[in-house]
Amino acid sequence: MIEIRKGGKYVVISNSGRDEPMKTEGEFVGYTILGEEGAICFRITEGEKSFLRLIPVSGLIAIEFSDEDLLKPKQAKEDGDRTNYIS
Repeated sequence: MIEIRKGGKYVVISNSGRDEPMKTEGEFVGYTILGEEGAICFRITEGEKSFLRLIPVSGLIAIEFSDEDLLKPKQAKEDGDRTNYIS
């Protein structure tokens, strides 16, 4: 199993409610709940502005990453410290 790691840079393609999918490039911050559904949270930086974007899991189309370190499989036993919740 490959995991999404906090602090990693990713490109996420997701449904947008428009005809074309939305492309999000940013740093993975953690997982959260959006209404009754799970979501992933990314920090996006545009110029000097920085903001968070929540993407519902059901709207995900693809997650792209090029950093080889982010391709390491998740180990069977890990600390609960690596799990992040945003509320």
